Formats: sequence, structure tokens, C-alpha cells
Amino acid sequence: MEEADKIFEDYLTYTAGVRQFTKATINSYKNDLQIFKSWLKELNLKVFEVSASDIRIFAAELGDKKFAPASINRLLSVLRGFYKYAVRFNLTKVNPATGLRNLKIPLKLPVFMFPAQAQEFCALPENKNILWEARDAALFASLYSTGCRVSELAGLDIKDLDFSFSSAIVFGKGKKERKVFFADFAKDYLKIYLKERKMLLKKHQGEVQTGEDGKTRDALFLNKRGKPLTIRGIRYIINRYVEISPELKRLSPHAFRHSFASTLVTRGADIRVVQELLGHASVSTTQRYTHITAEQLHSLYKKAHPHS
Repeated sequence: MEEADKIFEDYLTYTAGVRQFTKATINSYKNDLQIFKSWLKELNLKVFEVSASDIRIFAAELGDKKFAPASINRLLSVLRGFYKYAVRFNLTKVNPATGLRNLKIPLKLPVFMFPAQAQEFCALPENKNILWEARDAALFASLYSTGCRVSELAGLDIKDLDFSFSSAIVFGKGKKERKVFFADFAKDYLKIYLKERKMLLKKHQGEVQTGEDGKTRDALFLNKRGKPLTIRGIRYIINRYVEISPELKRLSPHAFRHSFASTLVTRGADIRVVQELLGHASVSTTQRYTHITAEQLHSLYKKAHPHS
């Protein structure tokens, strides 16, 4: 094992055991560190011989390779964290990534749906016989009405639901717990789905549900084999329906979250409330939605809606 491999492996073990990062985050870190390691190898540099100037060159070369600014910023963030860990545990005396600034990212309006479009998309599974009508409608309605990340919905268990308050407890980034709320139409879709879910589980009686971490769970959203729906599974389902909706061809799974936030902001919700509902650590992340003004919405509506 190369020196860099051992150092990075120890760091990833630390992020899992001490920092309690999720499996997805650790895999992302692993991929980013692999890119950095390959670059070090090309230049015959050791991990702790790197200077701030070297990392700037690394970032510039990533840009030349057409890495998106957001991806480069994520890599820089991973390196800051890694070298901070190395200094803390006396592996090196200097953190060469400390003073590095992130690249400026051009502001883009998030892709989102108008409320009417979102409701239509939630109803899209009806009579289509594509995958599982009741589950898919409940899934889309839950994403849109709660503003959850796909990963949060994939992690939702039956015990996390509270129909009396139309709410659920989800676990966001860094395993932070927060409460989200379901709209009435989402609740209706969920009730229909839960009846079918119950029948499905009877077919698979005696089988144990386990999550990606191997732990037993009672996941809300299941595949047709009675197993918890994964993040990849949810993305696949959304993409299948996007394929039959040409007007929404740019729609990504994250667009449900954008649509939720955009609707709240344009209807006058306080930005701090929206931040809380989305589970953003910083209000600056939420503020991107304040750029979607009523005038912009009207302009987009005039272009996009067939009956405008």
C-alpha cells in the first residue's frame, strides 16, 4: 500500500467513526481524494510536501479538464478538511489549503416546477401502468410537499410518520434531525399507497428489511420485492416519468426540492423559515431562491404555460 493510500484510508476511517459522516459522503470524499492522489503521483509529490501554490495549480488543472466550479470547490473543501485533520494529529505542521478561496459560481436559477406543474407531475403515475402507481404518486407528492432531499426520503421509516400532525422526522446532512410537513394531497396519496404497501408485505411475510448499512428497518417506500427503496431507485423512478413528459425533460430529482422552496419564497415565506424546512446549515444557501422574483416567475410562466 502506498503512503498516500494509508494516510487517506486512515482519514476516511476517522470521518466515519469520529465525524459520523454518512456512507454517501465518505464515498464522495474517497473519490475526491483519489483524484488528488492521482495528481500527486503525476507530479511525484508526497501528500505533506504540497504547498498552497500546488493546490491552486491542481484546481486550475481541474478547470482545464472541464470540472464544474462546484466540483472543484467540493474538492478544495475535502482537502481543507483532510489537512486540518493532519495538523490536528501531528501528521504535518502546515495546512496548505487553509487560505484557498472557492471559485465563484455563476448564479443560475434552479430548475423548478410551478405549483400546477408539480401537482400534475404527482398525478402522472395514474393509469400509466409504468412502475407502481400508488407508490410513485405518493413518492412525488412527498418530495414536493416536504422539500426533502431524495436521500432523506429514502431514509424515512414508518415510525417517523405522524399523520395526526401531517408531519415526519427526517435525518439530513450530518444526521441532523428535523421535522417536515405533508400537504393534504400528499397525505391522501400516502394513505392509498400504505394500503397497497401492507398487502405487499403480506406477500413477503417473514422477510427482513435491511438498509444499506445492514441494519433492520421498516422503510416507508419499498420496491416491488418489499425491500427499502434506495436513492438510486428513487432517481430511476423519477427519470422514467420524466421520459414521458417532454415539457419537463430538464427535471432532476432535486427539482422537487427547488420547487418547494421557490413556491414558499415567492409566496412571502420568511427566508429563515424556509431555511429551517430545507435543513440548510447556512441561510446563504437558501437565499438563492430569493432571486426567483414574482416578475421572473411571470416571465417564465408566459413562456412556459400553453394557456398563458
